[in-house]
Amino acid sequence: MTSASAQPQTETVLTRFWESIRHRISPAVAILLLIPALILLYGAVTTENFLTEQNIKTILRSTAFVGIFAIGLTFVTISGNFFLLSLEETAGLASLLFAFALSGGMDLVPALVVTLGLSLVVGALQGIIVGLGGNPIVVTLGAAGIIFGIASLMSNNEVIFIERPHPAEWLGTGLTFTVPNVTWAFIIVAIVAELVLRFTSFGRSCYLVGASKDTAHSTGYNAIWKAIQVFALASAAAGFVGILFAAQISQGQVSLFRAAMGSSGSLAISAIAAVMVGGTSVFGGRGSIWQTVLGALFISVVDNMMVLRGFESGPRILFVGLTVVASVGLYALIRRNARR
Repeated sequence: MTSASAQPQTETVLTRFWESIRHRISPAVAILLLIPALILLYGAVTTENFLTEQNIKTILRSTAFVGIFAIGLTFVTISGNFFLLSLEETAGLASLLFAFALSGGMDLVPALVVTLGLSLVVGALQGIIVGLGGNPIVVTLGAAGIIFGIASLMSNNEVIFIERPHPAEWLGTGLTFTVPNVTWAFIIVAIVAELVLRFTSFGRSCYLVGASKDTAHSTGYNAIWKAIQVFALASAAAGFVGILFAAQISQGQVSLFRAAMGSSGSLAISAIAAVMVGGTSVFGGRGSIWQTVLGALFISVVDNMMVLRGFESGPRILFVGLTVVASVGLYALIRRNARR
């Protein structure tokens, strides 16, 4: 009797466990997990030097830059504000500010605080306009031009060098336990962002505002204030990317990211692709940081594999563009079917 009754109970537990997994892992998430795994396997088998230690470090570095951009962007998209298209310009401005600060003799911590603070203000100003009803795409595209122009005037379109050795060099080029410090920075940012998004009132309000501004307003959340917050946060993330890159190459430049990332296309578009591949709804109200991290890793792995296989910039940019379009189409289709 005991043995016979234990079997149904075990089956019930296993069934419930499977059902909980099935409900949590949507078809989109399943595809997100499957495709990178298949590409990684394919790359390991067919691409020379793909799994070398040096190449893995290269992938981790590029994932960090794309990933931090994408993490900030995830908050914007979940809150229903589409995208922030001035990320590269904000990062370029931050690289200049950080280079000016260090080359002028400022200590590392004050230089970090000033650069991140000004980056945050740049985002908050855009958030005010968007919160008041401005279209996020139009507003942030216009802001990108303004930021680029201001940075150009500040630097007279010149490269601002940071004399080596400098206190931020360990952050840009150092290793800890053989892993690049920029990657550790990315991991820390990702963990903190996921905790904030999942377990704080700020994070929950991002989901609520993104799902329904009217519902959020009725429960006491202000959509304008939320737009200011998420745009400020995303711009601070872009500013941190600018700091990391300046620390890595010991210089700041207004067109730093356009020049450095030109062979792979726009870093901002790669970040958008990471967010979309990660399953964050372009309509707001749904997404997660860990899925964005997987999306960033996917984009970086494929781009790296294409470089090793001799692809020029054209096919690599084409891949990123197709990824964005395919992801938006896939999730729109899933969303439509879920409503039926």
